[in-house]
Amino acid sequence: MDLKVLLKETACLGPSEQSKKKTIQLSGLDRMSPANLYTVFFYKSSDALDSKTSSSSSKAEDVVERAKRALQKVLVAWYPAAGRFRINKETGKLEIDCNDKGVTVVTAMTNSKLEELGGELHQYKLCYEKLVPQLPVADNVSDNPLLVVQITKFACGGVSIGLGGGHALFDGVGAFNFLASWAHICSGKDENDLLLPNHSREALLNAIDDSPKSGPTSSSISSSAANSIYEQEHIVAIQDLYGIPMQVVASDDRCWESALAIRLGGNDDSSQAAGLQHVTLSMKKEVVEEWKRLVVQRGKLSKCSTFDFLCAHLWKILEAGFNPHLVPTSGNAFVLGSVSCRASDVMEEPLHITIGRIQAAKELITGEYIRLFAKALESPDKFFPSMRELTIVTDWLKFGFHALDFGWGKVSSLALLASPVPEAAFLMVSLEEPGGFVVRIGVDDNHVSDFIDSFTNFDYPL
Repeated sequence: MDLKVLLKETACLGPSEQSKKKTIQLSGLDRMSPANLYTVFFYKSSDALDSKTSSSSSKAEDVVERAKRALQKVLVAWYPAAGRFRINKETGKLEIDCNDKGVTVVTAMTNSKLEELGGELHQYKLCYEKLVPQLPVADNVSDNPLLVVQITKFACGGVSIGLGGGHALFDGVGAFNFLASWAHICSGKDENDLLLPNHSREALLNAIDDSPKSGPTSSSISSSAANSIYEQEHIVAIQDLYGIPMQVVASDDRCWESALAIRLGGNDDSSQAAGLQHVTLSMKKEVVEEWKRLVVQRGKLSKCSTFDFLCAHLWKILEAGFNPHLVPTSGNAFVLGSVSCRASDVMEEPLHITIGRIQAAKELITGEYIRLFAKALESPDKFFPSMRELTIVTDWLKFGFHALDFGWGKVSSLALLASPVPEAAFLMVSLEEPGGFVVRIGVDDNHVSDFIDSFTNFDYPL
Protein backbone atom coordinates (compact mmCIF):
# COMPACT_ATOMS: atom_id res chain seq x y z
CA MET A 1 0.00 0.00 0.00
CA ASP A 2 0.98 3.65 -0.39
CA LEU A 3 1.61 4.67 3.22
CA LYS A 4 1.93 8.43 3.54
CA VAL A 5 3.89 9.47 6.64
CA LEU A 6 4.28 13.05 7.80
CA LEU A 7 7.49 13.71 9.73
CA LYS A 8 6.75 16.17 12.54
CA GLU A 9 10.06 16.47 14.36
CA THR A 10 13.59 15.13 14.30
CA ALA A 11 15.60 15.50 17.48
CA CYS A 12 18.87 14.22 18.86
CA LEU A 13 18.37 13.11 22.47
CA GLY A 14 21.24 12.49 24.86
CA PRO A 15 21.28 11.10 28.42
CA SER A 16 19.34 13.12 31.00
CA GLU A 17 22.55 13.15 33.05
CA GLN A 18 26.03 13.59 31.66
CA SER A 19 27.82 10.23 31.42
CA LYS A 20 31.49 9.50 31.86
CA LYS A 21 33.29 10.35 28.64
CA LYS A 22 35.22 7.24 27.65
CA THR A 23 36.20 5.07 24.72
CA ILE A 24 35.04 1.47 24.39
CA GLN A 25 37.45 -0.76 22.54
CA LEU A 26 35.60 -3.26 20.37
CA SER A 27 36.51 -6.89 19.82
CA GLY A 28 36.58 -8.63 16.45
CA LEU A 29 33.15 -10.08 17.25
CA ASP A 30 31.74 -6.54 17.48
CA ARG A 31 33.54 -5.20 14.45
CA MET A 32 32.55 -7.96 12.05
CA SER A 33 28.88 -6.89 12.04
CA PRO A 34 28.41 -3.16 12.62
CA ALA A 35 25.65 -2.44 10.08
CA ASN A 36 22.15 -1.57 11.30
CA LEU A 37 19.16 -3.91 11.59
CA TYR A 38 15.73 -2.25 11.67
CA THR A 39 12.68 -3.53 13.53
CA VAL A 40 9.16 -2.07 13.77
CA PHE A 41 6.98 -2.72 16.83
CA PHE A 42 3.22 -2.19 16.45
CA TYR A 43 0.85 -1.21 19.26
CA LYS A 44 -2.88 -1.21 18.63
CA SER A 45 -5.14 1.53 19.96
CA SER A 46 -5.74 1.66 23.71
CA ASP A 47 -7.17 4.12 26.20
CA ALA A 48 -3.63 5.30 26.96
CA LEU A 49 -3.10 6.20 23.31
CA ASP A 50 -6.54 7.60 22.43
CA SER A 51 -6.86 11.30 23.23
CA LYS A 52 -10.66 11.07 22.86
CA THR A 53 -10.91 8.98 26.04
CA SER A 54 -8.85 11.40 28.09
CA SER A 55 -9.66 14.61 29.93
CA SER A 56 -6.50 15.99 28.36
CA SER A 57 -6.78 17.14 24.76
CA SER A 58 -3.21 16.14 24.04
CA LYS A 59 -2.88 12.75 25.74
CA ALA A 60 -1.55 11.04 22.61
CA GLU A 61 1.07 13.76 22.34
CA ASP A 62 1.94 13.28 26.00
CA VAL A 63 2.56 9.58 25.33
CA VAL A 64 5.24 10.43 22.76
CA GLU A 65 6.85 13.00 25.03
CA ARG A 66 6.87 10.49 27.89
CA ALA A 67 8.64 7.97 25.68
CA LYS A 68 11.26 10.56 24.75
CA ARG A 69 11.88 11.51 28.39
CA ALA A 70 12.16 7.83 29.33
CA LEU A 71 14.67 7.32 26.51
CA GLN A 72 16.86 10.08 27.90
CA LYS A 73 16.73 8.43 31.32
CA VAL A 74 17.63 4.97 30.04
CA LEU A 75 20.57 6.43 28.11
CA VAL A 76 22.22 7.28 31.42
CA ALA A 77 22.91 3.57 31.96
CA TRP A 78 23.07 2.72 28.25
CA TYR A 79 25.37 5.65 27.41
CA PRO A 80 27.27 3.95 24.54
CA ALA A 81 24.05 4.13 22.47
CA ALA A 82 24.36 7.93 22.57
CA GLY A 83 27.96 7.83 21.31
CA ARG A 84 29.52 7.50 17.88
CA PHE A 85 31.81 5.08 16.06
CA ARG A 86 35.30 6.18 15.18
CA ILE A 87 38.43 4.61 13.77
CA ASN A 88 41.37 4.52 16.18
CA LYS A 89 44.22 6.33 14.41
CA GLU A 90 46.91 4.12 15.95
CA THR A 91 45.35 0.66 15.65
CA GLY A 92 43.00 1.27 12.71
CA LYS A 93 40.22 -0.50 14.61
CA LEU A 94 36.62 0.54 15.09
CA GLU A 95 35.70 1.78 18.59
CA ILE A 96 32.85 3.61 20.34
CA ASP A 97 33.44 7.19 21.44
CA CYS A 98 31.01 7.67 24.36
CA ASN A 99 30.52 11.39 23.79
CA ASP A 100 26.77 11.80 24.56
CA LYS A 101 26.04 13.16 21.07
CA GLY A 102 22.71 11.43 21.28
CA VAL A 103 20.17 9.14 19.64
CA THR A 104 18.20 10.36 16.62
CA VAL A 105 14.47 10.35 17.42
CA VAL A 106 11.84 11.09 14.77
CA THR A 107 8.18 11.69 15.59
CA ALA A 108 5.70 11.19 12.77
CA MET A 109 2.03 10.63 11.99
CA THR A 110 -0.08 9.07 9.26
CA ASN A 111 -3.75 9.22 8.27
CA SER A 112 -3.70 5.48 7.66
CA LYS A 113 -4.96 2.90 10.15
CA LEU A 114 -3.08 -0.19 11.30
CA GLU A 115 -5.75 -2.48 9.85
CA GLU A 116 -5.02 -1.03 6.41
CA LEU A 117 -1.58 -2.65 6.57
CA GLY A 118 -3.21 -6.09 6.43
CA GLY A 119 -4.09 -8.84 8.86
CA GLU A 120 -0.51 -10.06 9.37
CA LEU A 121 1.51 -7.09 10.54
CA HIS A 122 4.63 -9.26 10.95
CA GLN A 123 4.77 -9.84 7.19
CA TYR A 124 7.34 -7.45 5.68
CA LYS A 125 5.95 -4.72 3.43
CA LEU A 126 7.96 -2.13 1.53
CA CYS A 127 5.94 0.70 3.11
CA TYR A 128 7.37 -0.28 6.53
CA GLU A 129 10.58 1.43 5.48
CA LYS A 130 8.73 4.72 6.10
CA LEU A 131 8.29 3.75 9.76
CA VAL A 132 12.01 3.96 10.55
CA PRO A 133 14.30 7.00 10.28
CA GLN A 134 15.66 7.62 6.80
CA LEU A 135 19.01 9.24 7.51
CA PRO A 136 21.16 10.92 4.88
CA VAL A 137 24.30 9.06 3.83
CA ALA A 138 27.30 10.42 5.74
CA ASP A 139 30.86 10.67 4.49
CA ASN A 140 32.36 9.90 7.89
CA VAL A 141 31.50 6.99 10.15
CA SER A 142 31.60 9.37 13.15
CA ASP A 143 28.71 11.40 11.73
CA ASN A 144 26.17 8.59 12.12
CA PRO A 145 24.16 7.96 15.31
CA LEU A 146 24.50 4.42 16.67
CA LEU A 147 20.79 4.18 17.46
CA VAL A 148 17.80 5.66 15.64
CA VAL A 149 14.13 5.67 16.67
CA GLN A 150 10.90 6.71 14.95
CA ILE A 151 7.57 6.95 16.78
CA THR A 152 4.64 7.06 14.34
CA LYS A 153 1.02 7.67 15.37
CA PHE A 154 -1.73 6.08 13.24
CA ALA A 155 -5.22 7.47 12.64
CA CYS A 156 -6.80 4.56 14.53
CA GLY A 157 -4.92 5.51 17.70
CA GLY A 158 -2.23 2.88 17.24
CA VAL A 159 1.48 3.54 17.39
CA SER A 160 4.60 2.04 15.82
CA ILE A 161 8.12 2.27 17.16
CA GLY A 162 10.80 1.79 14.51
CA LEU A 163 14.25 1.02 15.90
CA GLY A 164 17.58 0.75 14.13
CA GLY A 165 20.85 -0.31 15.76
CA GLY A 166 24.00 -2.22 14.91
CA HIS A 167 25.57 -5.36 16.35
CA ALA A 168 28.75 -3.50 17.20
CA LEU A 169 26.71 -1.54 19.75
CA PHE A 170 24.98 -4.54 21.31
CA ASP A 171 23.86 -8.01 20.26
CA GLY A 172 20.29 -9.29 20.17
CA VAL A 173 20.14 -9.92 23.90
CA GLY A 174 21.60 -6.48 24.62
CA ALA A 175 19.15 -4.79 22.24
CA PHE A 176 16.21 -6.53 23.88
CA ASN A 177 17.43 -5.57 27.37
CA PHE A 178 17.79 -1.96 26.21
CA LEU A 179 14.22 -1.94 24.91
CA ALA A 180 12.94 -3.63 28.07
CA SER A 181 14.66 -0.99 30.24
CA TRP A 182 13.23 1.84 28.12
CA ALA A 183 9.71 0.38 28.33
CA HIS A 184 10.12 -0.22 32.08
CA ILE A 185 10.91 3.45 32.74
CA CYS A 186 8.32 4.74 30.26
CA SER A 187 5.53 2.73 31.93
CA GLY A 188 6.30 4.37 35.27
CA LYS A 189 7.86 1.39 37.02
CA ASP A 190 10.59 1.74 39.64
CA GLU A 191 13.91 2.52 37.98
CA ASN A 192 15.76 0.91 40.89
CA ASP A 193 14.48 -2.50 39.73
CA LEU A 194 16.65 -2.32 36.61
CA LEU A 195 20.01 -4.07 36.44
CA LEU A 196 22.86 -1.89 35.21
CA PRO A 197 24.40 -3.15 31.94
CA ASN A 198 28.08 -3.96 31.59
CA HIS A 199 29.46 -2.39 28.41
CA SER A 200 33.07 -3.43 28.84
CA ARG A 201 34.67 -5.83 26.36
CA GLU A 202 37.76 -6.23 28.56
CA ALA A 203 37.05 -9.81 29.66
CA LEU A 204 36.82 -10.97 26.03
CA LEU A 205 39.78 -8.87 24.90
CA ASN A 206 41.89 -10.18 27.79
CA ALA A 207 40.92 -13.76 26.93
CA ILE A 208 42.00 -13.16 23.33
CA ASP A 209 45.34 -11.66 24.40
CA ASP A 210 45.98 -14.27 27.09
CA SER A 211 48.99 -16.47 26.32
CA PRO A 212 51.28 -18.75 28.29
CA LYS A 213 54.26 -17.10 30.03
CA SER A 214 56.60 -19.60 28.46
CA GLY A 215 56.54 -21.53 25.24
CA PRO A 216 55.60 -20.24 21.79
CA THR A 217 55.70 -16.53 21.07
CA SER A 218 52.55 -14.39 20.98
CA SER A 219 52.73 -14.06 17.21
CA SER A 220 52.96 -17.82 16.70
CA ILE A 221 50.05 -18.37 19.10
CA SER A 222 47.93 -15.85 17.21
CA SER A 223 48.71 -17.59 13.95
CA SER A 224 48.06 -21.07 15.36
CA ALA A 225 44.78 -19.91 16.90
CA ALA A 226 43.61 -18.61 13.55
CA ASN A 227 44.66 -21.80 11.81
CA SER A 228 43.07 -24.08 14.42
CA ILE A 229 39.70 -22.37 14.23
CA TYR A 230 39.55 -22.55 10.43
CA GLU A 231 40.83 -26.11 10.12
CA GLN A 232 38.02 -27.58 12.20
CA GLU A 233 35.42 -29.16 9.97
CA HIS A 234 32.44 -27.71 11.82
CA ILE A 235 33.58 -24.10 11.39
CA VAL A 236 32.41 -21.82 8.62
CA ALA A 237 33.41 -18.16 8.93
CA ILE A 238 32.02 -15.31 6.87
CA GLN A 239 33.44 -13.40 3.93
CA ASP A 240 32.32 -9.92 2.77
CA LEU A 241 29.83 -9.78 5.63
CA TYR A 242 27.07 -7.32 4.78
CA GLY A 243 28.74 -6.76 1.41
CA ILE A 244 31.72 -4.95 2.96
CA PRO A 245 34.96 -6.07 1.27
CA MET A 246 37.87 -7.07 3.47
CA GLN A 247 40.73 -6.67 1.00
CA VAL A 248 43.56 -5.49 3.21
CA VAL A 249 44.83 -6.44 6.65
CA ALA A 250 41.74 -7.76 8.40
CA SER A 251 42.46 -6.22 11.78
CA ASP A 252 42.47 -2.69 10.26
CA ASP A 253 38.97 -1.24 9.83
CA ARG A 254 40.06 1.79 7.80
CA CYS A 255 39.77 -0.28 4.62
CA TRP A 256 35.98 -0.11 4.77
CA GLU A 257 35.26 3.09 6.70
CA SER A 258 33.40 4.72 3.81
CA ALA A 259 31.32 1.59 3.21
CA LEU A 260 30.41 1.45 6.90
CA ALA A 261 29.33 5.11 6.85
CA ILE A 262 26.92 4.26 4.04
CA ARG A 263 25.61 1.18 5.85
CA LEU A 264 24.89 3.21 8.98
CA GLY A 265 23.04 5.83 6.97
CA GLY A 266 19.88 5.14 5.00
CA ASN A 267 18.25 1.74 5.28
CA ASP A 268 19.64 0.26 2.06
CA ASP A 269 17.74 -2.86 1.00
CA SER A 270 20.52 -5.08 -0.35
CA SER A 271 18.01 -7.91 -0.81
CA GLN A 272 16.50 -6.22 -3.88
CA ALA A 273 19.85 -6.18 -5.65
CA ALA A 274 20.31 -9.83 -4.73
CA GLY A 275 16.92 -10.79 -6.15
CA LEU A 276 15.51 -11.84 -2.80
CA GLN A 277 12.14 -11.37 -1.10
CA HIS A 278 11.60 -11.16 2.65
CA VAL A 279 9.27 -14.02 3.56
CA THR A 280 7.71 -14.37 7.02
CA LEU A 281 5.90 -17.63 7.73
CA SER A 282 4.01 -18.85 10.79
CA MET A 283 3.73 -22.28 12.36
CA LYS A 284 1.30 -23.25 15.11
CA LYS A 285 2.63 -24.37 18.47
CA GLU A 286 0.70 -27.66 18.26
CA VAL A 287 2.44 -28.56 14.99
CA VAL A 288 5.92 -27.84 16.35
CA GLU A 289 5.31 -29.71 19.61
CA GLU A 290 3.94 -32.77 17.79
CA TRP A 291 6.97 -33.01 15.49
CA LYS A 292 9.34 -32.56 18.42
CA ARG A 293 7.56 -35.38 20.21
CA LEU A 294 7.70 -37.66 17.16
CA VAL A 295 11.42 -37.19 16.46
CA VAL A 296 12.28 -37.96 20.09
CA GLN A 297 9.96 -40.94 20.16
CA ARG A 298 11.08 -42.51 16.87
CA GLY A 299 14.68 -41.37 16.76
CA LYS A 300 17.60 -41.68 19.10
CA LEU A 301 17.30 -38.20 20.57
CA SER A 302 16.84 -37.50 24.26
CA LYS A 303 15.44 -34.03 23.54
CA CYS A 304 14.59 -31.65 20.74
CA SER A 305 14.24 -27.87 21.11
CA THR A 306 12.07 -25.64 18.95
CA PHE A 307 15.25 -24.12 17.51
CA ASP A 308 16.57 -27.57 16.55
CA PHE A 309 13.35 -28.55 14.81
CA LEU A 310 12.86 -25.30 12.90
CA CYS A 311 16.50 -25.30 11.77
CA ALA A 312 16.25 -28.87 10.50
CA HIS A 313 12.96 -28.12 8.75
CA LEU A 314 14.46 -25.08 7.00
CA TRP A 315 17.54 -27.07 6.02
CA LYS A 316 15.48 -29.74 4.31
CA ILE A 317 13.39 -27.16 2.46
CA LEU A 318 16.41 -25.23 1.23
CA GLU A 319 18.25 -28.35 0.07
CA ALA A 320 15.16 -29.51 -1.80
CA GLY A 321 16.00 -27.11 -4.60
CA PHE A 322 15.60 -23.57 -3.35
CA ASN A 323 19.24 -23.11 -2.29
CA PRO A 324 22.03 -25.10 -3.95
CA HIS A 325 24.51 -24.45 -1.13
CA LEU A 326 25.15 -26.05 2.20
CA VAL A 327 23.26 -24.63 5.16
CA PRO A 328 25.16 -23.82 8.36
CA THR A 329 23.35 -23.15 11.62
CA SER A 330 24.07 -20.95 14.56
CA GLY A 331 22.42 -19.94 17.78
CA ASN A 332 24.60 -16.84 18.05
CA ALA A 333 24.69 -13.96 15.63
CA PHE A 334 28.41 -14.04 15.14
CA VAL A 335 30.20 -16.91 16.81
CA LEU A 336 29.18 -19.37 14.15
CA GLY A 337 28.95 -23.06 14.72
CA SER A 338 28.07 -24.69 11.43
CA VAL A 339 27.09 -28.06 10.08
CA SER A 340 27.26 -29.32 6.53
CA CYS A 341 26.87 -32.52 4.56
CA ARG A 342 25.81 -33.62 1.09
CA ALA A 343 22.49 -32.18 -0.06
CA SER A 344 21.22 -35.65 -0.93
CA ASP A 345 21.83 -36.79 2.65
CA VAL A 346 19.79 -33.95 4.12
CA MET A 347 16.94 -34.58 1.71
CA GLU A 348 16.82 -38.36 2.21
CA GLU A 349 17.77 -38.91 5.86
CA PRO A 350 15.19 -39.07 8.67
CA LEU A 351 14.44 -35.80 10.43
CA HIS A 352 15.92 -36.95 13.74
CA ILE A 353 19.34 -37.45 12.09
CA THR A 354 19.30 -33.91 10.67
CA ILE A 355 18.38 -32.58 14.11
CA GLY A 356 21.20 -34.66 15.62
CA ARG A 357 23.69 -32.96 13.28
CA ILE A 358 22.51 -29.55 14.48
CA GLN A 359 22.66 -30.52 18.14
CA ALA A 360 26.19 -31.89 17.75
CA ALA A 361 27.34 -28.61 16.18
CA LYS A 362 25.82 -26.61 19.04
CA GLU A 363 27.62 -28.71 21.64
CA LEU A 364 30.98 -27.79 20.09
CA ILE A 365 30.51 -24.09 20.90
CA THR A 366 32.43 -23.96 24.17
CA GLY A 367 34.21 -21.13 25.94
CA GLU A 368 37.50 -22.17 24.35
CA TYR A 369 35.84 -22.28 20.93
CA ILE A 370 34.58 -18.71 21.38
CA ARG A 371 38.02 -17.54 22.51
CA LEU A 372 39.72 -19.10 19.47
CA PHE A 373 37.07 -17.74 17.12
CA ALA A 374 37.46 -14.21 18.51
CA LYS A 375 41.25 -14.50 18.38
CA ALA A 376 41.16 -15.68 14.78
CA LEU A 377 39.18 -12.56 13.84
CA GLU A 378 42.14 -10.45 14.96
CA SER A 379 44.55 -12.36 12.74
CA PRO A 380 45.73 -10.67 9.52
CA ASP A 381 45.26 -14.04 7.86
CA LYS A 382 41.56 -14.40 8.66
CA PHE A 383 39.55 -15.98 5.89
CA PHE A 384 35.85 -15.49 5.20
CA PRO A 385 34.03 -17.71 2.69
CA SER A 386 31.30 -16.05 0.63
CA MET A 387 27.99 -15.16 2.28
CA ARG A 388 26.26 -16.68 -0.71
CA GLU A 389 27.34 -20.10 0.51
CA LEU A 390 25.71 -19.63 3.91
CA THR A 391 22.30 -19.42 5.50
CA ILE A 392 22.67 -18.03 9.00
CA VAL A 393 19.96 -18.94 11.50
CA THR A 394 19.45 -16.46 14.36
CA ASP A 395 17.60 -17.53 17.50
CA TRP A 396 15.17 -14.89 18.82
CA LEU A 397 12.81 -17.46 20.33
CA LYS A 398 13.56 -16.52 23.94
CA PHE A 399 13.00 -12.78 23.57
CA GLY A 400 9.82 -11.75 25.40
CA PHE A 401 8.81 -9.03 22.94
CA HIS A 402 5.22 -9.18 24.18
CA ALA A 403 6.44 -7.73 27.50
CA LEU A 404 7.66 -4.46 25.93
CA ASP A 405 4.87 -2.35 27.43
CA PHE A 406 5.60 1.39 27.34
CA GLY A 407 2.46 2.12 29.31
CA TRP A 408 0.04 1.82 26.41
CA GLY A 409 -0.33 -1.95 26.23
CA LYS A 410 1.61 -4.96 24.98
CA VAL A 411 3.19 -5.23 21.55
CA SER A 412 0.63 -6.37 18.97
CA SER A 413 3.21 -7.44 16.40
CA LEU A 414 6.71 -6.79 15.14
CA ALA A 415 8.26 -6.81 11.70
CA LEU A 416 11.89 -7.05 10.64
CA LEU A 417 12.89 -4.72 7.85
CA ALA A 418 15.55 -5.19 5.22
CA SER A 419 18.35 -7.16 6.86
CA PRO A 420 22.04 -6.42 6.21
CA VAL A 421 22.28 -10.16 5.50
CA PRO A 422 19.08 -10.79 3.51
CA GLU A 423 19.65 -14.57 3.36
CA ALA A 424 19.62 -14.87 7.16
CA ALA A 425 16.75 -16.63 8.90
CA PHE A 426 15.28 -15.29 12.15
CA LEU A 427 13.30 -17.58 14.45
CA MET A 428 10.80 -15.77 16.71
CA VAL A 429 7.75 -16.36 18.86
CA SER A 430 4.57 -15.15 17.15
CA LEU A 431 2.92 -12.14 18.81
CA GLU A 432 -0.22 -12.43 16.70
CA GLU A 433 -0.90 -16.12 17.39
CA PRO A 434 -0.28 -17.06 21.04
CA GLY A 435 2.13 -19.98 21.34
CA GLY A 436 2.97 -19.97 17.64
CA PHE A 437 6.28 -19.36 15.92
CA VAL A 438 7.48 -17.14 13.07
CA VAL A 439 10.33 -17.71 10.60
CA ARG A 440 11.64 -14.76 8.61
CA ILE A 441 14.09 -15.44 5.74
CA GLY A 442 15.20 -13.99 2.41
CA VAL A 443 14.17 -16.24 -0.48
CA ASP A 444 15.05 -16.02 -4.18
CA ASP A 445 12.30 -14.28 -6.16
CA ASN A 446 11.92 -17.30 -8.43
CA HIS A 447 11.30 -19.72 -5.56
CA VAL A 448 9.06 -17.81 -3.13
CA SER A 449 5.86 -19.63 -4.05
CA ASP A 450 7.45 -23.09 -3.85
CA PHE A 451 9.17 -22.21 -0.57
CA ILE A 452 5.90 -21.14 1.04
CA ASP A 453 4.21 -24.35 -0.10
CA SER A 454 7.07 -26.50 1.21
CA PHE A 455 7.11 -24.78 4.60
CA THR A 456 3.83 -26.44 5.55
CA ASN A 457 4.63 -29.72 3.79
CA PHE A 458 6.45 -32.24 6.00
CA ASP A 459 6.99 -34.77 3.25
CA TYR A 460 10.14 -36.38 4.60
CA PRO A 461 10.92 -39.37 6.82
CA LEU A 462 11.05 -39.03 10.59
